[in-house]
Amino acid sequence: MATSITTFPTEYLDAIDEVLAGATYANAYNVAGAEFVNGRQVSVPEISFGDSADPVAYDRFQTEGEATIKRTVYTLDHDVEKVFYVDAVDAQDEPAAAATQIVSEYQRTVFGPYVDKDFFKKALASAKATGTGALTKDNVKAAIRAARSQFTAAGLTGGNVYMSSDALGALEDATSREWASDTALTDSVGSYDGMAVYEVPSDLLGDGVNFIAISGGTNTIRYITKRAAAYQFGPGQHTSGDGYLNQLRWVFGSIVRNNKKPGIYAHKTAA
Repeated sequence: MATSITTFPTEYLDAIDEVLAGATYANAYNVAGAEFVNGRQVSVPEISFGDSADPVAYDRFQTEGEATIKRTVYTLDHDVEKVFYVDAVDAQDEPAAAATQIVSEYQRTVFGPYVDKDFFKKALASAKATGTGALTKDNVKAAIRAARSQFTAAGLTGGNVYMSSDALGALEDATSREWASDTALTDSVGSYDGMAVYEVPSDLLGDGVNFIAISGGTNTIRYITKRAAAYQFGPGQHTSGDGYLNQLRWVFGSIVRNNKKPGIYAHKTAA
């Protein structure tokens, strides 16, 4: 005789929730309503003032300059999928095996970090300048100032600095201030030189990457999703068995416009 469980054990829910992941860092640079062309391509307008853009001496407007608007087509890097099949017996025995729960957990714990890895990889490859060398409390401030100087030269102010735990630790050691109360003591750094500071796991930021600084927001780098589709089929609605079939697809990528690379600065330990 089958055993009937009337109360679902919460231990199972706790077990599948051991791996935690927050919202993606890339979402802050998400752009909706991009102008798509064909397939994975997006079209971005860019303005050019020619090779000689400086003003010239007044000559009764006889010297004509150039102002050209053209469109550059970028190709999104990824067209990926994931398929889940939940056996009908598992779905009946384990409420946590419900399709919505599995898809939600996958997007939160697997796909989200996958997106962030790609986002930071794209930012690193597109940075105008990349500093190298190990960061310590003696040189970390100078490394961040190099990023600020690059942004200032491009007419940008502020931005975000995404730092590894070791690099952030060096910055904290380089500061002499501490904040305390009767119950807490902290030396954390939330912003520096007008830029917000975020601690990022090294496996997301990239091997050997100390920090990536981005100024200009979505004008500098854009995370674009062209398609994010989820299809769910119950028993009898497909030919793969008597369980629940889930099909997911994402077409996405991050682009850095050709003339916006000065808005990104990176620093790596490994040359």
